[in-house]
Amino acid sequence: MALTLRQLRYFTSVAEVGSISGAAMVLLVSQSTVTEAMRDLEAEMGFRLFERHARGIILTRRGQQFLLRVQRILDDVADAQRMKDEDEDALVGTLVLGVTPVVAGYVLPDLLTRFRRAFPRVEITLVEDQAEYLDHMLIGGELDLAIMLRLGDTVPSACGVRVMGVSPHYVWLSHGHPLTAEKQVSLKQLGSEPYIALATDVLESRMGAVWERFSFQPPICFRSTSIEAVRSLVGGGHGIALLPQLIYRPWSLEGEKIECRPVHEELPMADLLVMWRRGLSLGVPAQYFMDMALQRTSRSSGGGEATAILGKVDMGAGSS
Repeated sequence: MALTLRQLRYFTSVAEVGSISGAAMVLLVSQSTVTEAMRDLEAEMGFRLFERHARGIILTRRGQQFLLRVQRILDDVADAQRMKDEDEDALVGTLVLGVTPVVAGYVLPDLLTRFRRAFPRVEITLVEDQAEYLDHMLIGGELDLAIMLRLGDTVPSACGVRVMGVSPHYVWLSHGHPLTAEKQVSLKQLGSEPYIALATDVLESRMGAVWERFSFQPPICFRSTSIEAVRSLVGGGHGIALLPQLIYRPWSLEGEKIECRPVHEELPMADLLVMWRRGLSLGVPAQYFMDMALQRTSRSSGGGEATAILGKVDMGAGSS
């Protein structure tokens, strides 16, 4: 017996609601219909998808892995079905997009230019804020999509997500700084260097636990929400910074050269994510924008090597 789309849709609903009866109400079918579909699905797969308990069901480990694959299949089916209603040349509609500050300055401009060139009749509204607030807006249905940097923090379960790219942390140094002679720098070598912190996009707040793990206490001399302020201060020799390679540019606004070096310790990667609210149907403009975002090639200015993992699915990119 082959898998059917009906089984996969029922399975996804049961997994999201957490009970057979609840899924039956959402699907507008009888409870016995859902129960039979799940029994047939488990028999076809040859392993248990759910653990039953008094309050409902929870996914087994293999059930969770299966859910990720099913969600991708249903996404692809929805994309294929949308094609019958699409006319790219006549695409109209609206798109409400949330971005974090770093994304607004370093990722959004190129995406926005290419999207507006391809779909000039789509009206775009942009919202810039920190990740926590954008999470609330997504869950509340106020945004169609959000693009943000996250640093090892979890994504709300109500949100689907895909990874546009990942970026390692590098140390930023002024041109001629003694440490530029090194091919790689350790945190121990940075222990006495004045530290300039970028206080935006969770880049500072999430690093506190990392510094504690490595017994590193950076002597912070200045905090700023401005990347260009950090860049100029580093370029002027007033301190060093540790930031994702995604936002590295070799020159400050004042024309001072800065250089970057990899860090010996294994610091967390900064994830560049595109997110949406599970359970809300993505409109055609939002779907096209997300497709374009996932095709984006992210390159570091310093070495020209691609840092993106394009189209990688993570943390349950769910059906829209």
